[in-house]
Amino acid sequence: MLPQLAFLGPPGSYSHQCALDRFEGAVQYAEQNTITDVFRAVSADIPYAVIPQENSVYGTVIDTYDSLRSPEAGSSVYVRGELTLAVRHCLVVRRGVQLEEIQRVISHEQALGQCSRFLSETLPGVPRVKVPSTSAAAQSVLYCGGDTDEPESAAICSVQCAELFDGLEILHKDIQNEASNTTRFYILANTLDAPLPGSKQDPRRQRALIRISNPPRRQGDDPPGPIRLLHMVMSTLLTTFGCTALRIDRRPSLTDVPFDDVYFVEVGDVTLPVLSEPATKSCEEEWRERLDAGVQRIRAAGGEATILGLW
Repeated sequence: MLPQLAFLGPPGSYSHQCALDRFEGAVQYAEQNTITDVFRAVSADIPYAVIPQENSVYGTVIDTYDSLRSPEAGSSVYVRGELTLAVRHCLVVRRGVQLEEIQRVISHEQALGQCSRFLSETLPGVPRVKVPSTSAAAQSVLYCGGDTDEPESAAICSVQCAELFDGLEILHKDIQNEASNTTRFYILANTLDAPLPGSKQDPRRQRALIRISNPPRRQGDDPPGPIRLLHMVMSTLLTTFGCTALRIDRRPSLTDVPFDDVYFVEVGDVTLPVLSEPATKSCEEEWRERLDAGVQRIRAAGGEATILGLW
Protein backbone atom coordinates (compact mmCIF):
# COMPACT_ATOMS: atom_id res chain seq x y z
CA MET A 1 0.00 0.00 0.00
CA LEU A 2 1.28 3.46 -0.88
CA PRO A 3 2.07 5.87 1.97
CA GLN A 4 -0.32 8.79 2.48
CA LEU A 5 0.53 12.46 2.04
CA ALA A 6 -1.57 15.28 3.52
CA PHE A 7 -2.24 18.45 1.54
CA LEU A 8 -4.45 21.51 1.78
CA GLY A 9 -7.61 20.55 -0.10
CA PRO A 10 -9.88 20.20 -1.86
CA PRO A 11 -8.01 18.80 -4.90
CA GLY A 12 -6.94 21.55 -7.26
CA SER A 13 -5.21 23.71 -4.66
CA TYR A 14 -1.68 24.91 -5.28
CA SER A 15 -0.50 22.60 -2.47
CA HIS A 16 -2.09 19.67 -4.32
CA GLN A 17 -0.51 20.72 -7.61
CA CYS A 18 2.91 21.08 -6.00
CA ALA A 19 2.65 17.69 -4.28
CA LEU A 20 1.62 16.01 -7.54
CA ASP A 21 4.59 17.54 -9.35
CA ARG A 22 7.00 16.07 -6.80
CA PHE A 23 5.46 12.75 -5.73
CA GLU A 24 3.23 11.87 -8.72
CA GLY A 25 1.81 8.36 -8.11
CA ALA A 26 4.18 7.39 -5.29
CA VAL A 27 1.72 8.37 -2.53
CA GLN A 28 -1.98 8.45 -1.73
CA TYR A 29 -3.24 12.00 -1.35
CA ALA A 30 -5.17 12.85 1.83
CA GLU A 31 -6.88 16.24 1.64
CA GLN A 32 -7.22 18.40 4.76
CA ASN A 33 -9.40 21.43 5.45
CA THR A 34 -6.77 23.86 6.77
CA ILE A 35 -3.00 24.31 6.88
CA THR A 36 -3.10 23.53 10.60
CA ASP A 37 -4.96 20.29 9.83
CA VAL A 38 -2.27 19.36 7.29
CA PHE A 39 0.43 19.78 9.92
CA ARG A 40 -1.52 17.85 12.56
CA ALA A 41 -2.22 15.01 10.13
CA VAL A 42 1.44 13.98 9.96
CA SER A 43 1.65 10.71 11.87
CA ALA A 44 2.33 7.00 11.45
CA ASP A 45 -0.87 6.76 9.37
CA ILE A 46 -0.08 9.80 7.20
CA PRO A 47 3.72 10.07 7.25
CA TYR A 48 4.11 12.92 4.74
CA ALA A 49 2.68 16.34 3.95
CA VAL A 50 3.23 19.38 1.75
CA ILE A 51 2.57 22.76 3.34
CA PRO A 52 3.02 26.33 1.96
CA GLN A 53 5.81 28.29 3.62
CA GLU A 54 6.25 31.62 1.82
CA ASN A 55 5.13 33.57 -1.21
CA SER A 56 7.47 35.87 -3.10
CA VAL A 57 4.84 38.65 -3.19
CA TYR A 58 2.78 38.28 0.00
CA GLY A 59 5.41 36.89 2.37
CA THR A 60 5.39 34.11 4.95
CA VAL A 61 2.40 31.84 5.56
CA ILE A 62 1.47 32.60 9.16
CA ASP A 63 -0.45 29.36 9.78
CA THR A 64 2.62 27.32 8.86
CA TYR A 65 4.89 29.16 11.28
CA ASP A 66 2.27 29.01 14.00
CA SER A 67 2.25 25.22 13.57
CA LEU A 68 6.05 25.13 13.73
CA ARG A 69 5.83 26.65 17.23
CA SER A 70 4.10 23.53 18.54
CA PRO A 71 5.86 20.83 20.58
CA GLU A 72 5.25 18.32 17.77
CA ALA A 73 7.55 20.27 15.46
CA GLY A 74 11.01 18.77 15.85
CA SER A 75 9.76 15.77 17.85
CA SER A 76 7.23 13.99 15.60
CA VAL A 77 6.94 16.33 12.59
CA TYR A 78 10.00 17.43 10.62
CA VAL A 79 10.77 19.59 7.59
CA ARG A 80 12.39 17.28 5.05
CA GLY A 81 12.49 19.28 1.85
CA GLU A 82 11.36 22.31 -0.09
CA LEU A 83 9.50 22.80 -3.34
CA THR A 84 8.69 25.91 -5.38
CA LEU A 85 5.76 26.53 -7.67
CA ALA A 86 5.12 29.38 -10.08
CA VAL A 87 1.68 30.70 -9.10
CA ARG A 88 -0.60 32.15 -11.78
CA HIS A 89 -4.03 33.17 -10.56
CA CYS A 90 -7.31 33.58 -12.42
CA LEU A 91 -10.71 35.01 -11.53
CA VAL A 92 -13.51 32.44 -11.85
CA VAL A 93 -17.30 32.61 -11.55
CA ARG A 94 -20.29 30.39 -12.17
CA ARG A 95 -20.74 29.91 -15.89
CA GLY A 96 -22.62 32.87 -17.36
CA VAL A 97 -22.02 35.34 -14.51
CA GLN A 98 -20.75 38.75 -15.66
CA LEU A 99 -18.09 40.85 -13.98
CA GLU A 100 -20.58 43.52 -12.88
CA GLU A 101 -22.70 40.89 -11.08
CA ILE A 102 -19.92 39.91 -8.66
CA GLN A 103 -20.79 40.88 -5.08
CA ARG A 104 -17.77 39.41 -3.32
CA VAL A 105 -14.44 37.73 -4.06
CA ILE A 106 -13.37 34.70 -2.04
CA SER A 107 -10.03 32.91 -1.79
CA HIS A 108 -7.17 32.09 0.55
CA GLU A 109 -5.75 35.24 2.15
CA GLN A 110 -2.44 34.73 0.33
CA ALA A 111 -4.19 34.69 -3.06
CA LEU A 112 -6.25 37.78 -2.18
CA GLY A 113 -3.05 39.58 -1.21
CA GLN A 114 -1.18 38.44 -4.29
CA CYS A 115 -3.96 39.83 -6.53
CA SER A 116 -4.69 43.02 -4.59
CA ARG A 117 -3.82 45.36 -7.45
CA PHE A 118 -6.19 43.64 -9.89
CA LEU A 119 -8.99 43.55 -7.36
CA SER A 120 -8.63 47.23 -6.48
CA GLU A 121 -8.64 48.28 -10.14
CA THR A 122 -11.23 45.85 -11.55
CA LEU A 123 -13.56 45.26 -8.61
CA PRO A 124 -13.19 48.33 -6.39
CA GLY A 125 -15.25 48.18 -3.23
CA VAL A 126 -16.20 44.53 -3.68
CA PRO A 127 -15.69 42.69 -0.34
CA ARG A 128 -12.87 40.15 -0.15
CA VAL A 129 -13.56 37.08 1.97
CA LYS A 130 -10.88 34.68 3.23
CA VAL A 131 -11.42 30.91 3.04
CA PRO A 132 -9.02 28.04 3.84
CA SER A 133 -7.80 27.40 0.28
CA THR A 134 -8.10 28.52 -3.33
CA SER A 135 -9.75 25.24 -4.34
CA ALA A 136 -12.27 25.55 -1.50
CA ALA A 137 -13.08 29.01 -2.86
CA ALA A 138 -13.57 27.69 -6.39
CA GLN A 139 -15.83 24.90 -5.16
CA SER A 140 -17.97 27.20 -3.03
CA VAL A 141 -18.62 29.61 -5.94
CA LEU A 142 -20.80 26.92 -7.48
CA TYR A 143 -23.20 27.25 -4.53
CA CYS A 144 -23.47 31.06 -4.53
CA GLY A 145 -25.82 33.41 -6.33
CA GLY A 146 -28.78 32.27 -8.40
CA ASP A 147 -31.48 30.71 -6.23
CA THR A 148 -29.26 30.50 -3.15
CA ASP A 149 -29.11 32.87 -0.19
CA GLU A 150 -25.41 33.51 -0.83
CA PRO A 151 -24.26 36.60 -2.77
CA GLU A 152 -22.93 36.11 -6.28
CA SER A 153 -19.25 35.34 -5.82
CA ALA A 154 -16.00 35.04 -7.72
CA ALA A 155 -13.00 33.01 -6.64
CA ILE A 156 -9.27 33.33 -7.17
CA CYS A 157 -7.60 30.04 -8.05
CA SER A 158 -5.45 28.34 -10.70
CA VAL A 159 -6.54 27.49 -14.23
CA GLN A 160 -6.16 23.79 -13.38
CA CYS A 161 -8.48 24.22 -10.41
CA ALA A 162 -11.07 26.05 -12.52
CA GLU A 163 -11.06 23.19 -15.01
CA LEU A 164 -11.48 20.62 -12.24
CA PHE A 165 -14.91 21.85 -11.11
CA ASP A 166 -17.60 21.64 -13.76
CA GLY A 167 -19.72 24.77 -14.04
CA LEU A 168 -16.98 27.36 -13.56
CA GLU A 169 -15.90 29.98 -16.09
CA ILE A 170 -12.65 31.96 -16.15
CA LEU A 171 -13.19 35.72 -16.54
CA HIS A 172 -9.56 36.86 -16.24
CA LYS A 173 -6.19 35.07 -16.25
CA ASP A 174 -2.81 36.07 -14.78
CA ILE A 175 -4.28 38.52 -12.28
CA GLN A 176 -1.41 38.24 -9.75
CA ASN A 177 0.46 41.46 -8.92
CA GLU A 178 3.79 40.14 -10.21
CA ALA A 179 4.52 37.84 -13.15
CA SER A 180 7.26 36.19 -11.08
CA ASN A 181 4.80 35.20 -8.33
CA THR A 182 6.19 32.03 -6.70
CA THR A 183 5.32 30.03 -3.59
CA ARG A 184 7.76 27.91 -1.62
CA PHE A 185 6.49 24.79 0.14
CA TYR A 186 7.91 22.58 2.87
CA ILE A 187 7.81 18.80 2.66
CA LEU A 188 6.96 17.40 6.09
CA ALA A 189 7.57 13.88 7.39
CA ASN A 190 7.14 11.98 10.63
CA THR A 191 10.84 10.99 10.71
CA LEU A 192 14.02 12.96 10.23
CA ASP A 193 15.98 10.39 8.25
CA ALA A 194 13.74 7.92 6.34
CA PRO A 195 13.94 8.33 2.52
CA LEU A 196 11.12 10.28 0.91
CA PRO A 197 8.89 8.34 -1.53
CA GLY A 198 9.10 8.79 -5.26
CA SER A 199 11.72 8.24 -7.92
CA LYS A 200 13.30 11.66 -7.57
CA GLN A 201 16.71 11.51 -5.90
CA ASP A 202 16.97 14.19 -3.24
CA PRO A 203 20.36 15.95 -3.05
CA ARG A 204 22.75 15.86 -0.14
CA ARG A 205 21.16 17.54 2.86
CA GLN A 206 22.61 21.02 3.20
CA ARG A 207 19.91 22.99 5.00
CA ALA A 208 18.38 22.99 8.45
CA LEU A 209 15.58 24.83 10.24
CA ILE A 210 16.26 25.66 13.89
CA ARG A 211 13.71 27.01 16.38
CA ILE A 212 15.22 29.25 19.06
CA SER A 213 13.29 30.47 22.09
CA ASN A 214 13.53 31.18 25.77
CA PRO A 215 13.35 28.10 28.01
CA PRO A 216 10.12 27.42 29.95
CA ARG A 217 9.76 29.94 32.79
CA ARG A 218 9.63 28.55 36.31
CA GLN A 219 7.36 30.07 38.93
CA GLY A 220 8.99 33.14 40.42
CA ASP A 221 11.35 33.75 37.50
CA ASP A 222 11.46 37.19 35.93
CA PRO A 223 10.02 37.41 32.41
CA PRO A 224 12.71 36.77 29.76
CA GLY A 225 14.15 39.82 28.05
CA PRO A 226 13.53 40.06 24.30
CA ILE A 227 16.88 41.80 23.76
CA ARG A 228 18.77 38.89 25.33
CA LEU A 229 17.06 36.36 23.05
CA LEU A 230 17.62 38.55 19.99
CA HIS A 231 21.31 38.79 20.88
CA MET A 232 21.44 35.00 21.15
CA VAL A 233 19.82 34.64 17.74
CA MET A 234 22.17 37.13 16.10
CA SER A 235 25.13 35.29 17.61
CA THR A 236 23.70 32.09 16.16
CA LEU A 237 23.63 33.59 12.70
CA LEU A 238 27.30 34.48 12.92
CA THR A 239 29.03 31.76 14.88
CA THR A 240 26.99 29.03 16.54
CA PHE A 241 26.45 26.68 13.60
CA GLY A 242 29.52 27.66 11.60
CA CYS A 243 27.55 28.05 8.37
CA THR A 244 25.56 30.58 6.40
CA ALA A 245 22.25 31.89 7.77
CA LEU A 246 19.79 31.92 4.88
CA ARG A 247 16.72 33.44 6.57
CA ILE A 248 15.21 34.28 9.95
CA ASP A 249 11.53 34.47 10.88
CA ARG A 250 9.79 35.42 14.12
CA ARG A 251 6.45 34.62 15.72
CA PRO A 252 5.00 35.22 19.20
CA SER A 253 5.71 32.31 21.52
CA LEU A 254 3.03 30.04 23.00
CA THR A 255 3.71 31.38 26.50
CA ASP A 256 1.63 34.02 28.28
CA VAL A 257 4.61 36.40 28.48
CA PRO A 258 4.07 39.56 26.37
CA PHE A 259 6.53 39.93 23.47
CA ASP A 260 8.24 36.62 24.21
CA ASP A 261 9.11 35.55 20.68
CA VAL A 262 10.16 32.38 18.91
CA TYR A 263 12.76 32.63 16.13
CA PHE A 264 13.09 30.30 13.18
CA VAL A 265 16.57 30.30 11.69
CA GLU A 266 17.28 28.54 8.42
CA VAL A 267 20.95 27.75 7.98
CA GLY A 268 22.79 26.16 5.09
CA ASP A 269 26.07 24.47 4.27
CA VAL A 270 26.78 26.06 0.90
CA THR A 271 29.93 24.09 0.08
CA LEU A 272 29.99 22.35 -3.29
CA PRO A 273 28.08 19.03 -3.40
CA VAL A 274 30.07 15.82 -3.13
CA LEU A 275 29.32 13.21 -5.77
CA SER A 276 30.45 9.91 -4.25
CA GLU A 277 28.04 8.18 -1.86
CA PRO A 278 30.58 7.57 0.94
CA ALA A 279 31.74 11.18 0.80
CA THR A 280 28.14 12.42 0.79
CA LYS A 281 27.36 10.35 3.88
CA SER A 282 30.49 11.65 5.62
CA CYS A 283 29.53 15.26 4.83
CA GLU A 284 25.98 14.75 6.12
CA GLU A 285 27.27 13.25 9.36
CA GLU A 286 29.66 16.17 9.86
CA TRP A 287 26.84 18.62 9.05
CA ARG A 288 24.56 16.99 11.64
CA GLU A 289 27.31 17.05 14.27
CA ARG A 290 27.78 20.79 13.71
CA LEU A 291 24.05 21.38 14.10
CA ASP A 292 23.85 19.33 17.29
CA ALA A 293 26.86 21.19 18.70
CA GLY A 294 25.21 24.52 17.86
CA VAL A 295 22.02 23.49 19.66
CA GLN A 296 24.05 22.58 22.73
CA ARG A 297 25.82 25.98 22.67
CA ILE A 298 22.46 27.77 22.67
CA ARG A 299 21.21 25.69 25.57
CA ALA A 300 24.43 26.30 27.47
CA ALA A 301 23.88 30.04 27.00
CA GLY A 302 20.43 29.78 28.59
CA GLY A 303 18.29 29.46 25.48
CA GLU A 304 16.17 26.68 24.01
CA ALA A 305 16.89 25.30 20.53
CA THR A 306 15.31 22.51 18.48
CA ILE A 307 16.19 21.17 15.05
CA LEU A 308 12.90 21.26 13.14
CA GLY A 309 14.17 19.87 9.87
CA LEU A 310 17.03 18.77 7.65
CA TRP A 311 17.06 18.71 3.87
